[in-house]
Amino acid sequence: GAKTMKPINEDVDVVIAGGGTAGHIAAIQAARAGVSTSVIEAGTMLGGTMTAGGVYMPNHFFSTKGPVVQGIPWELYTKTKEMEGLDIPDYRQRRPVESPGYYSYINIPIYAAVAEEEALQAGVILHYHEFIADIKAVGNYWEITSFGRGIRRITKAKEIIDCTGDADVVRLLELDVLKSKVSQPGALQYKIEGIEYEQVWKEEVQTIYEEAMNNGTLEKGDFAYANMEPFKYYLDHGGHNATHIYEANTYDADGQTRANIEGRARMLRMYNFVRKSIPGGERAVLKMMAPYALARETFHALGEYVIEKDDFFKATDFEDKVCNAFNYVDMHSQEIGCEVEYLESADLLPKVPFSALIPKGSRRITVAGRNVSANRVAFAGIRAQCTCMAMGQAMGAAAALAVQRGVASRDISSRDIVALTVEHGAVPV
Repeated sequence: GAKTMKPINEDVDVVIAGGGTAGHIAAIQAARAGVSTSVIEAGTMLGGTMTAGGVYMPNHFFSTKGPVVQGIPWELYTKTKEMEGLDIPDYRQRRPVESPGYYSYINIPIYAAVAEEEALQAGVILHYHEFIADIKAVGNYWEITSFGRGIRRITKAKEIIDCTGDADVVRLLELDVLKSKVSQPGALQYKIEGIEYEQVWKEEVQTIYEEAMNNGTLEKGDFAYANMEPFKYYLDHGGHNATHIYEANTYDADGQTRANIEGRARMLRMYNFVRKSIPGGERAVLKMMAPYALARETFHALGEYVIEKDDFFKATDFEDKVCNAFNYVDMHSQEIGCEVEYLESADLLPKVPFSALIPKGSRRITVAGRNVSANRVAFAGIRAQCTCMAMGQAMGAAAALAVQRGVASRDISSRDIVALTVEHGAVPV
């Protein structure tokens, strides 16, 4: 007869869908606040874009004026620095003249392991290599079906936080989503080392690069920032975070597969070019490659509120703000490459309202991270890693308070959310 997998039943207060930039922080916050929490993560580790995705720069913890995001994200960051025997950078020693932010860098293996250790210590149940296939509301509970190899799990939970980056749960529930007509390009992270820079002359390598573009050796997007930076920038960064993947529709497995293939093809093409054509590139070594390609944006939730461009640039002081945003707008496009736009004053600090993290017309579900409800331009600013982490902490707090009070998360006041995150080290907003 046909064999079916016997379902494994699990009962928790809060399910975090996706343990990425927002999700791992949401999980630690909810669990530390005293509610039972599980993470269902399709990949292999916590941290998402920051770790497995290879973008090892959680920005920005500080503005020129002081701390913007602290709390659990900053705690994990400082723990990893201590483990490496490095000083915690003092933002007052930095001179952010090119950008209003302070870039910080993590060691991927250490960060992923420390985040995992902290999650387990807080009591988080981790399910890697598993994705949510179905969800339905049953009375005041969610019934969530997830699959992994050899596993069919049915989880009963009071609250769910969609931190999938592509609004997977929101889409499964057939709630409304936003998607730009033109998505920002994605990326695959890799690193070329061993370039002998004393042989690299800025104008010469620029000319060689332009010839390769003209004769078809290289393709548009192989170096993403050609509109704003010389090719020497690519070499200085060893190619890290400097390649675009167009149509990075990573919101389903087919799109993710196509993006992975395109990203790796671009990587090899650039590596060959650096080794064969760039003086000083002969001994270059391809050292690091992230396991999968990334999107900057795909689907996000249509929230009770949609953050508009003006909300961002004028730093609207929302009544229901739950955390700071920060980033200048960092808009990537196929036509141009990348454009960066700064807020007109360093005193302006955009905020994220709770109503942009509640899917319209929903109960007992919130979103965090890249699923935030925002129009295209505002979204290009809010998707910065530290902001995603701060949204995660806020929604972890909201879910915990909801469970403890026996109400839906949307009925928790933003002030109570902020108060709980502040108890756990976050910046008061």
